[in-house]
Amino acid sequence: MKHTVTVLPYNFIFTVQHGKNLLEALVENGFFIPAACGGYRHCGKCAVKCRAADACDYQTVLSCHTSVNADLTVLLDVPSEQGLWQVSPLSENTGEDVGMLLDIGTTTLAACLVDKQSGKTLAKASALNPQGAFGADVISRISAFGEGRGEDMRAAVVNATNRIIADFERTGVQIGDLMVVGNPTMLHLFIGVDPSGIGAYPFTPVFTDTRDFTGAEIGVNAARVRLLPSISAYLGSDVVAGVFACEMDKTDATQLFVDLGTNGEIVLSNNGKLFAASTAAGPALEGANLSCGMGGVAGAIDRVWREDGQLRFTTVQSAPARGICGSGLIDLIALLLDEGILDETGAFAEECISPLFHHLEDDCFYVTPEVYISQDDVRQFQLAKAAIAAGIEAIVAHCGVKMREITRVFLAGGLGYYMSPASATRTGLLSPTLLSRTQIVGNTALAGARLCLLDEANQAALDAIARRTDTVELSFSPIFSEAYIENMGFET
Repeated sequence: MKHTVTVLPYNFIFTVQHGKNLLEALVENGFFIPAACGGYRHCGKCAVKCRAADACDYQTVLSCHTSVNADLTVLLDVPSEQGLWQVSPLSENTGEDVGMLLDIGTTTLAACLVDKQSGKTLAKASALNPQGAFGADVISRISAFGEGRGEDMRAAVVNATNRIIADFERTGVQIGDLMVVGNPTMLHLFIGVDPSGIGAYPFTPVFTDTRDFTGAEIGVNAARVRLLPSISAYLGSDVVAGVFACEMDKTDATQLFVDLGTNGEIVLSNNGKLFAASTAAGPALEGANLSCGMGGVAGAIDRVWREDGQLRFTTVQSAPARGICGSGLIDLIALLLDEGILDETGAFAEECISPLFHHLEDDCFYVTPEVYISQDDVRQFQLAKAAIAAGIEAIVAHCGVKMREITRVFLAGGLGYYMSPASATRTGLLSPTLLSRTQIVGNTALAGARLCLLDEANQAALDAIARRTDTVELSFSPIFSEAYIENMGFET
């Protein structure tokens, strides 16, 4: 028996078998429904409003634990995945040979359309990674693979990739080469390879080398697909490409590369050697697992400050505020520390002279009547920033250098592009010693992939970086453990 599901306000109709899980049905049909806990009824993020055909009123249900046993109408309060796409205007294509770059992040997909002859960016697109419906981090997705949902996850990200390609090709171009970067788990899931070895000691991925496919082999609508090389289980091709883009492989200087995301990747160059570590920051810095968190898409509060005694903020694309992303969260916590609304432990103050104190109600600080951060959200941020700060301290100590000896800091990733280094320093995410040496470099994963797309000779350099970089295992570092605890609090 089949049932009809109608999704409003999009008037999108599809049919499913009796008993089909509602969350899975929505994701399979292109609607991004966050499920940070992986569908175990812990986070409540997958809640939707629905009603049976014979009912008048909507009921709010957790889609992860709802079966489709009758014809349903589902009312989504947030835009579907389709509403999260950001495609820039297409500039003139000066050549016939067009390639595409794809960065598969745990939370976000980012893509560029590139003219291979001129090197110009023709278009850009980004969207939330639909695998978020299977869990917010790599461990939950590895678990989901073990539960038999690997093909669903692969299909979700491949379908999203093909959607981007279709959007690009509507402009009249055709994708030849597709260069793919991402962390090792995302790369494994993209081609349907079991990532379970990454999730348990001794953390062994099936592959870290460069992989080439035809698009037909993996279901992607491009002629040729290349997965760029990784370093180890938690240090992927996004890191390798970033190091190459920043030319850290060509210097003897002491430099630091920090890619902020669900996983925080850190690379230190010193005397011509490269050392790298990965720390599980969690998804808070990318807006996930927060009460009103979201990715850096339209309507996300991305900057917060006080002006004339009033709380001010901006949103992505100047759209009405729908939630808060990582850069906005960092700004807001820095502001609350300055205002005395948060104390050194991260707790909300019981009373305060700040003119912004009236925004605090029932242990939640409201930026708008609908968008707020809770006490638990602050704790999630503390866990994330402690992991990043401790990771930096541990790798610096491992290499026997001092913070003051670092001549340059590259702050990478989508969050890094929008984040205020001053706010990051105020919250303890970065050491104050590094502030004046910090350079925002944006998505270096795509920048490095672009260099490979434009010149095949650069591939050898990426392969060499992946081979020569030493991995520092933070799980075995007593310095990391001690620094993690020390960095949980705030300076007030």
